[in-house]
Amino acid sequence: MRFNNNLFLLASFFGAATAFRRTCTPDTTSDVAGTGCYTLTESDLWENIAADFCTNLPELKKMNPGSSSKPGEILKVPCQARKRDCSRIPGQGYGYYTVVESDDLALIAMDFCIDTLALQRLNPKVVTGYKVAPGVVLEVPCAWN
Repeated sequence: MRFNNNLFLLASFFGAATAFRRTCTPDTTSDVAGTGCYTLTESDLWENIAADFCTNLPELKKMNPGSSSKPGEILKVPCQARKRDCSRIPGQGYGYYTVVESDDLALIAMDFCIDTLALQRLNPKVVTGYKVAPGVVLEVPCAWN
C-alpha cells in the first residue's frame, strides 16, 4: 500500500495521534553501554515502555528484577537518543513518519526499532534502495503510548 501526504492528513483528521516517546537519562556510571534510567508514571504499561525503548517485555523485566511498578520508581532501560517520532493510528502498532531533508533510511529504521530491510518491505512503493525523498510519508512501527 502506498502512503502519501493526503493519506497522512486524512489519518490525522480521523484519529491519528502523535505518539510522544518516553525519554531516558543515560547511565554514565554503568559498565554496560547504552543503558539509562526511566521514571515510571501512573499511566505507564510495561509493554509500552518496552516498545518505546526498542526492547521486549521479558528483557525489560530482566533488567529490573523486583520492580514494584509504582509511579516514581526508576527503571533501567536501553537508552539511545532518538530524534524522530511518528503519528500513530490508535489501536494499531503502526503510524506514519514524514521524511525530512538529510534523512537516512538506516537512521529512520533505527529510530523506529526496525531494521532497514524490514522498513523497505513495509514501504515497497515508496522506498527503493537506501534513499528516500523528503516529503515522503513512510509507514513505521509506532506501538508506544
